[in-house]
Amino acid sequence: MGKLIGTLVGLVLGTSIGEGVFITLVLTGAGFAVGAAVDRQRAAQRAQADPGGVAARLASVEARLDALESRFASPRPGAPARDAIVPAIEQHSGIVAVVPAAPTGDRVDVPLPATGQSPSGHAGAPPRPAYDAGPPPRPAYGAAAGAAAISPAVAADVAHAADAPRAPGRGLLAWFAEGNTLTRVGVVILFFGVAFLLSWFADHLTLSIEATLALVAFAGAVLIGVGAKLAGSRPGYALSLEGAGAGILYLTTFAASRLFDVLPPLPAMAALVAVAALTVALAWRADSQPMAGLAIAGGFLAPFLVARAPGEPAALFAWFAVLNAAIVALAWHRAWRALNALGAVFTFGLGIFWGWRYYVPQHFAVAQPFLALFFAFYLGVAILYAKRAPLEQRKPVDALVVFGVPVMAFALEAGLLADWRYGASVAALAMAATYAVLFVALRRRLEPGLALLAQSFLALAVVFATLAVPFAVDARWTSAWWALEAAAVYWIGCRQDQRIARAFALALQACAAAAFVLGGVPRGAMPAFANAGFLGAAMLGAAALATARAADRHRAALSEGERSFVAVVFAWGVAWWMLAGAVDIARARPAWLGPGVGTAALAWVAASAAVALALRLAMRWDRLAWFGAAIAPALVLAGIAQYHDARTTLAWPGVVVWPLAWALHWVTLRTVEPAAETDVTAEEAHATFAGPAWLRDAHAASAIALVAWASWEASEWTGRTTPRGSAWIACAAALPAIAGLAATLVPRAMAHWPLARFPDAYARNAGWVVASALAAWFLGTSIVSPGGAAPLPWLPLANPLDVTLAAALVTLALWARDRAAMPQATREHWLGAALFVAGNGFILRVAHHYGGVPWRLSSLLAEKPVQAAITLAWTATALVLMVWASRRALRARWLTGAVLLAAVVVKLFAVDLAALSGLPRIAAFLGAGAMLLAIGYFAPPPAARADDTPGAGSPP
Repeated sequence: MGKLIGTLVGLVLGTSIGEGVFITLVLTGAGFAVGAAVDRQRAAQRAQADPGGVAARLASVEARLDALESRFASPRPGAPARDAIVPAIEQHSGIVAVVPAAPTGDRVDVPLPATGQSPSGHAGAPPRPAYDAGPPPRPAYGAAAGAAAISPAVAADVAHAADAPRAPGRGLLAWFAEGNTLTRVGVVILFFGVAFLLSWFADHLTLSIEATLALVAFAGAVLIGVGAKLAGSRPGYALSLEGAGAGILYLTTFAASRLFDVLPPLPAMAALVAVAALTVALAWRADSQPMAGLAIAGGFLAPFLVARAPGEPAALFAWFAVLNAAIVALAWHRAWRALNALGAVFTFGLGIFWGWRYYVPQHFAVAQPFLALFFAFYLGVAILYAKRAPLEQRKPVDALVVFGVPVMAFALEAGLLADWRYGASVAALAMAATYAVLFVALRRRLEPGLALLAQSFLALAVVFATLAVPFAVDARWTSAWWALEAAAVYWIGCRQDQRIARAFALALQACAAAAFVLGGVPRGAMPAFANAGFLGAAMLGAAALATARAADRHRAALSEGERSFVAVVFAWGVAWWMLAGAVDIARARPAWLGPGVGTAALAWVAASAAVALALRLAMRWDRLAWFGAAIAPALVLAGIAQYHDARTTLAWPGVVVWPLAWALHWVTLRTVEPAAETDVTAEEAHATFAGPAWLRDAHAASAIALVAWASWEASEWTGRTTPRGSAWIACAAALPAIAGLAATLVPRAMAHWPLARFPDAYARNAGWVVASALAAWFLGTSIVSPGGAAPLPWLPLANPLDVTLAAALVTLALWARDRAAMPQATREHWLGAALFVAGNGFILRVAHHYGGVPWRLSSLLAEKPVQAAITLAWTATALVLMVWASRRALRARWLTGAVLLAAVVVKLFAVDLAALSGLPRIAAFLGAGAMLLAIGYFAPPPAARADDTPGAGSPP
């Protein structure tokens, strides 16, 4: 019902204003939202009114009736009280009371009316005992006393209990949600009807305009009079009539002045002041916030419902000033949050709408004083609310007025001063000074609300003072200011446990970031770190970090979902802060930061992380340690940029920045480790002794990245000091991987952090990746590299390449045995394949260095001695393998040698027979044949076995 009514009211309001489809849709949506809120509040009230269900209410009634029986258990001589009580109850309340004649402890059964029917017969009020207002009066004994105990007046009061006045200050939504809803809706529709009637009179007038307006005003006065008459008996109904009458008087007065021009400006203003004073008096007398809100809303809407044209701003803003003066007068004595918010939204919202549609620079002289006046009004309202709010109230500061009004006021002020280069900066300084003065004035007040308000004013003063300089440098700072203001709203939302305020603050920060991105980054020659692009993005990041700080300090006030979202907000702030500096450095490219932008950007990230780690203990905020999480992706991105720009990261100042960045990265991992351990279950920690999975992966990825970076730099700087194609480059590239794998094989190294804390992460997870890369290097280098290592001469098996290949092969074999838990058979297969590849590469390098064969595959394979050497080497390899397998009865290994021997035979007749001649062919065939004979004698095939395990066997 509330959604339907709200939608209809919004639609009527939008079409009546006539400012386009967009305004109509906005007002219709707002009406729907208000109606939905009303429905939710009514449902909550029904649930609160009936917490225990019908059974609980019935038990309560029975208990009270038992107490009533005890009072009438021993009546004094005279007529029985039931003779007077029963008819009165049945006549005035409609409840059939069955009371036995014998009053000696018998039970009194009073049937309850059906759900939805009040004792008086009025639908819509939940059934409730007549004693809700207090304990029942003790009746007198005797017939006369019994008759007087339940008088018609008292029964009438019971019948009209649905119209009992509510607690003061329940809010505008409660006004719609409680009492007679049809009356409330009728008042709203009547208000619009009067507005349409006045507009119709302007086009189809038959009587004199003065008489017509007088009749309408008289109707409003009659409504007020009738409401005053019914205030004692039907207060809820009376308030609705009084509010409608006040709104009609507003409309009539404004129409007489602006629409029909029959009332001069000065008398019209006096009449408006009188109506406002009457509204204040009525609301004051009835202690009714809804009535005041209805009349004030009618006053704000009157210019847009009645007027055909906007008119001059002086009259419009003067009218707004009168309405706001009425709000201030009420705020002087009443802590009505909803009324204050209503006035602020109407004043600044309609002001923004008017400025968007009608403002021209000629209106500045009128608009500026009124804007300052409205701002002062709501500063006073905020102070009065904080002062008048009850001491036990949990929200003594109105966050919407305290923080929302500066947002709207500064936006309007920036629009007024848009033509002045430093207008926004001066306005920010003025607002900062205003809030600073208010902070000094209020900080020593003893009222709890004023103390918190003083802190809020201090936060606003800092925000505006911070913005003054950026506005002076660049005018596009609205989005950054929104983010800082949102952080302040989030802080007060945490202090006062206002979930809506916190949600609004997060949404405002997202909108601020979107506005900043859409606005673009200023281009041109600008100093680093002193331009709109950097300062704006840095403020967005600082606002998000301040929000996360407020959330962590008030963690108990947040829901579980909000607590989990704090990490996202913190990461959002870190990302904005890091990107602000990195992008600005990439734009400015200061020469003192060396070649390439990667190192310079990494320096910003590392410095920020170092400062955050230093502040972590001082601020007692452990989350700051996660600032260092940005170092890992920064290392990767900076490395890519440096490779593109300079092909190295260690050019000055990278030789200092990069090692420090890596050290900070591991310090971050060590710092966050205690907090991360809370994520792992006791069973997992006991089973793996390796911490949470994501932290293990982070350590493994860090180890891989460090080895890759060290290999890159080692090969790059070796290549800069050695000839092109030198084996020194390949050897330097492999040394970090060899050292990394070897470290996991040394017990003393594995006994220290981080290897001792995360052994699997380094020895197995990272080890597999590094070992795979080292194996690929071994295969490629054995085949591709000629092995030259000038200025050293090339010596077989004693040159840098062969030594490095041997070290890599030994390290891989030991790692596969001790850390990879690889089966023995698998290790032997890989080891044999590696030795076979290395042996063939060694033959080619011998031919290159001692035979003078060019290092090209076609040239090497075309050499007859090379082919003969390959044939003999393959045959010798098969001989050794088959003899060894035959002696150990390893049939599978023996078959592997046989396959290699078959390849030798094929090569002899398919390649060597045609390609070789002379001594190389003779040597190949004689050598291969002799070794085949030796194999046949010393390595007969082992017997077939179910498995390939070593067994007892000996050659014949």
